[in-house]
Amino acid sequence: MSGLVRFLSAAAMLWLAAVVPASTPVAQESVLPRFTEEREAAALCFLRKNATDLLGFLEGLKKNNPTRYQREIRAVFQVAEMLADLEDDPRRHELELEIWKIEIKAHALASELPAQAPPDRTKTESELRKIARNLVDLDTQVLELKAEQAEKELTEIRNELSKARDQVPSRLKARYEDLIEQGRKRRKS
Repeated sequence: MSGLVRFLSAAAMLWLAAVVPASTPVAQESVLPRFTEEREAAALCFLRKNATDLLGFLEGLKKNNPTRYQREIRAVFQVAEMLADLEDDPRRHELELEIWKIEIKAHALASELPAQAPPDRTKTESELRKIARNLVDLDTQVLELKAEQAEKELTEIRNELSKARDQVPSRLKARYEDLIEQGRKRRKS
């Protein structure tokens, strides 16, 4: 079996693992979106844009194992949707996409380990250590980005709170008048 075929096979298995925590197949099935032609088209579009080397493998699955093909498409669609939700945050989107791509490669390499001879195994383990380091760095960058965003939001809330405290007398008067007006309207209706 060529390295590319092993990579593609392991990468396909990763799609589900990357989206759904390890659990029973039934539980994994229940959290994936339903298979539709529209979702299939969206997943394939996502792969053409981000992981073209996996398309051939999926074509083989479609012919030889339609059930697994649909499951993999559903998992890819879910990843694509998660990433689409991050498009308003380009840096986070970029980091999460990079993590997904690297995890595919890592899981493919890890799946080769049991069948490898010691020299190849050592090389693969070394590569996996580098990948693990890269993933840890990317995870840290995501957390740093989240922290920056949380700090920015907290600053905005504190500024809003400060303004609200400065405007207590005028806000109190406006609230009071609004309550009186609402009472008049209810009495008339």
